[in-house]
Amino acid sequence: MITKLLYDKWKDLVNKMNNKGVPLPTVRDPKSGMGSISLTLVFISSILVIIGIVGKWSKIAGDIDMNNAMEFFYTSCALYFGRQWQMKSGTKVEGQLQPGADPTNSPPSS
Repeated sequence: MITKLLYDKWKDLVNKMNNKGVPLPTVRDPKSGMGSISLTLVFISSILVIIGIVGKWSKIAGDIDMNNAMEFFYTSCALYFGRQWQMKSGTKVEGQLQPGADPTNSPPSS
């Protein structure tokens, strides 16, 4: 009885989180005006790189591995700009039809 009640409460919580999402503070994209996870990653990685450079120079925060920080920055920038290029070109996520596409040539859905 108690396990059924806990299971139902857990399912309700998971469904609520799936429907509403978990609110995270994100940086707003200047073009869309909406919060962007990829732009937030670029912001965090650039701050990390700046702290690492200043830390190496001043010997205060020299514990940051600059190779990993720069790789994180490169990856974040590639993610952000790749998403921007995808949005500009109008390509859709796999499985969605583009406007004007012939639905008879689409792959069968499973």
